Amino acid sequence: MPLKAYSCMKKTLLLIIGIAGMAFSACRHPKQLARNTFPATDTSKLAAHRDTTSAEERNAFVENMLKGIRNNNINFNTFSGRMKLAFENESKSHNNLTATIRMKKDSIIWVSVAAPIIDEVMRAVITPDSLKLYNRMDKQVFLRKMSDAEDLLNIPFDFKTLQDLLIGNPVYLTDSVFGLVKTPAVISFSCENPKFTSLFNVFADDYGLQQSKVMDKDSLNPNRRSCELTYGDYANVAGRKFPTVRRIFVEEKSVTKIALDFTRYDFDVPLSFPFNTPASYKRM
Repeated sequence: MPLKAYSCMKKTLLLIIGIAGMAFSACRHPKQLARNTFPATDTSKLAAHRDTTSAEERNAFVENMLKGIRNNNINFNTFSGRMKLAFENESKSHNNLTATIRMKKDSIIWVSVAAPIIDEVMRAVITPDSLKLYNRMDKQVFLRKMSDAEDLLNIPFDFKTLQDLLIGNPVYLTDSVFGLVKTPAVISFSCENPKFTSLFNVFADDYGLQQSKVMDKDSLNPNRRSCELTYGDYANVAGRKFPTVRRIFVEEKSVTKIALDFTRYDFDVPLSFPFNTPASYKRM
């Protein structure tokens, strides 16, 4: 793939991941976003709250906590949402964007991003096997296998992970819980899978997500990657606890910041997923 096309594809895919938000007050510039302290990264500051119960009591608590977190998972057949989007990395910033997403569970994710005055600038359709995207500004269309996304972004994500990010479900949550810290308001803990260490803050009263962070397990890697997500302003939608505000910070050699504010969210409504590009668009 030509270098220019690779760069454009990578930035656009990062924007899609930002819409996932997995994000990132309305129309606010990412530089103005305060980054909250993440207690699970330095539990020594919370030593007074460390769990001192027996192993049996701890295991029972962890089992109940994980059950509570998973009971909060947002189930749906279809989802349609509209959001305000702000995006910034070391070379670019985008403000006052509007994004619309439509999803059919485990089947398709449709994304459209619009800018003031010029309207739609990008549309993407993602399935478990493929990614189709067109860029109206440069009159380009990208057709790729979903597996290419990992190579382009150097991060392992699949359709289900992206779906969970967008809907607001926890990602990379496992049963291997350690570093448990309990306070009256927040429970912090870590867990592992083969490639990552994941850190979570959940509200103590209902196990709702407050923050999560995913990091490469190799702490000696100079390009160690991490993705931190903050969830807020929960709305109750037909028994679903839906976080309408997301903040996302992706770090590797530099930091990418995304702010997402949902202004509309509908579940289980009929949807279409149009994707038509003019024949004049250049295929990349």
